[in-house]
Amino acid sequence: MIFDTKPVHERYAGTPNIKSGRGSYVSVPVTGNSGERLIIRDYRHGGLFGKLLGGIFCNKSRPFNEFSLHEYASQKGVLSAEVIAVTKRRVWGLFYKANFITKEISGAVDIAQFLKESSLLYIRKSKKSIISALARSIRNMHDAGIYHADLHIKNILLKNDSHDEFTVYIIDLDKSVIFPTFPINERIKNLLRLDRSLEKIRWITDKDAEKNRNNSFSKPHSAGGIDNMKQGFSDKRYPCNALISQDVAGEEIKAVSLGQKIKLISKTDRVRFLKMYLRYSNTPDRDWKAYIRQYQSHHSLHKLWWQILGLSGK
Repeated sequence: MIFDTKPVHERYAGTPNIKSGRGSYVSVPVTGNSGERLIIRDYRHGGLFGKLLGGIFCNKSRPFNEFSLHEYASQKGVLSAEVIAVTKRRVWGLFYKANFITKEISGAVDIAQFLKESSLLYIRKSKKSIISALARSIRNMHDAGIYHADLHIKNILLKNDSHDEFTVYIIDLDKSVIFPTFPINERIKNLLRLDRSLEKIRWITDKDAEKNRNNSFSKPHSAGGIDNMKQGFSDKRYPCNALISQDVAGEEIKAVSLGQKIKLISKTDRVRFLKMYLRYSNTPDRDWKAYIRQYQSHHSLHKLWWQILGLSGK
């Protein structure tokens, strides 16, 4: 535990990279000429408390709880980021701000970034391997009794080897808890949180596509503009900014959207994931179909809430 009065990234050499997420994620090199980097995550409240208090806390145990949970996960073989330190900066009296510092997992990207930066061809080729590795890793975490409080696609990192086999790292264990017994209904609830994060991206991209189509009807198109769009499919693992093609005028256009990539993840893939998750057990669960019906949620209430937030401009 480190106490300081200034932001922690100011003590490290090199230029920090700011990453988006709940709060800010700063990536800094360990030294000026080192290939190793550290991830510095600000602790922040979620929801209404986040808007009112931001990253100001008075609960002293929260950073320690996450530190301890990482140690427990490591002992149980749950792959996550290596914890380096927790820092606290006093704001006033018992109130403080805190950072959680881990070693960056070199070569790993979160699922959202993987979808954005990979080609359709590579996603299609890799998804079965990813589903298998993901199901095994989450089942291992649950069998260790860990309920992840914020299990979404940005908190799951993928790293592939030379044989296109994937290793899964589960990060950001803040506010997660350990259950002595972990019933199947609670496990499904945790899995639905992950499914909902993917569904939210699908929902947002569909809404954006619909908005763009509506806007396109009110704008004139150049003759042959659509016919000149050529979709080039690259098998590069992480091409920059999605697939890019050029029309005859030489203007670069984005050939494949994130929405098209999300659609590659079908209902069949969701069921395959759950079956693989349930399979990693010495005693198969009695009623798979009941769990599959429970898992095949359309997240209707959450979609209504997303719609309300979208209409209010939030």
